[in-house]
Amino acid sequence: MTTIKRLIFKEWFKAFFASVIVLATLVTVADLISGFLRGSVTATQVILNHIVEYPAYLAQIFPVGCLIASLFSINKLKNRNELTAIFASGFTRKKFIFTIFQASLIIAILQFTTSAYIQPYFKQYRHQLLGDAQERFSNLEGQGLKASTIGTGKVWFKSGDYFASFAQYDRNTKTLYDATFYFLDTNEKLKQKIVTPMLIHGEHHKWEAINATSFEDLSQLQFPKITHHDSLFITINETPNDFIQLESDITTLGAVQLWRYIRQLQRAGLNVSEYLILFLGHFSTTIICIIFALVAGTTAFNPNRRNSSFGKSLGFVFLFTLFYWLVFSYLSELGRSGQLDPYIASFSVPLLFSFILLLFFFHHRKLRG
Repeated sequence: MTTIKRLIFKEWFKAFFASVIVLATLVTVADLISGFLRGSVTATQVILNHIVEYPAYLAQIFPVGCLIASLFSINKLKNRNELTAIFASGFTRKKFIFTIFQASLIIAILQFTTSAYIQPYFKQYRHQLLGDAQERFSNLEGQGLKASTIGTGKVWFKSGDYFASFAQYDRNTKTLYDATFYFLDTNEKLKQKIVTPMLIHGEHHKWEAINATSFEDLSQLQFPKITHHDSLFITINETPNDFIQLESDITTLGAVQLWRYIRQLQRAGLNVSEYLILFLGHFSTTIICIIFALVAGTTAFNPNRRNSSFGKSLGFVFLFTLFYWLVFSYLSELGRSGQLDPYIASFSVPLLFSFILLLFFFHHRKLRG
């Protein structure tokens, strides 16, 4: 590595880590104050909740940190006339932008690791750390299914005298899909099995099984009685709220496990938009780290320090970040609700900024030098 590249890396990473520390401190203070104002939780629970959610906060901070790192490191090089000296020495703008790309790529890898693996790992222990108190924190509202479902693509649970499994629960229609119930007799032997593609909630603990097949007398030493029902009402211990709770832990899945689970649901013909948005978000926010760094890196094309302004830099960071997260969040919500293709919702904004960058670089032919 050349001396110039080391200098660029040094200034870039100094600005990055300084910005991350400042932003993380602000987030910590705001989150702790918000938690302490809750009357239903203790100070210890507030701190533990913050620890559980901290990787998620970092995943939001890293892209902004890349933007600030490029902007402020270049501004610092300008103020010391080092940027002009760098270009005068023969170190081209193309090499300079590529150096920023290399630095942001390191952070992008860290961002993906944090978002796709560290964050789910921390959330696996929220129940042990917080117990029932996790329901009092709105930022712990979960999505999707439990990690233990990966082997079969279904959620399995035991309740009273039966075991059951299902592929997905739709909270809007209060419907279980691809459900199977195994009922036991007093001797803990299997006596009945009910299989249904749809189990719709009626009232209280009564559910209607559509196109169900029942297998009776399974505990007897004879061929079971098999009956098809267009509609069969069964009574179980669970209510819709119980199944919402069962579907609260998909955020504990790592990227590979989450993708396997999504594929399981797709093969079953179920809607996976909400889960796909969560999965694709790991990649889109990773790409954004690089894009943010390169967008701010374009200020290197004007090395004159007279045109540099700390106030303008802060304003640019604020407006650019606000615009990105508002648009990205809005498109993500459209993707979750099925109004927009998840891939378009996740990658349209990064692709738009990438296209703008390409146009900028094409316009400044000096990048070729």
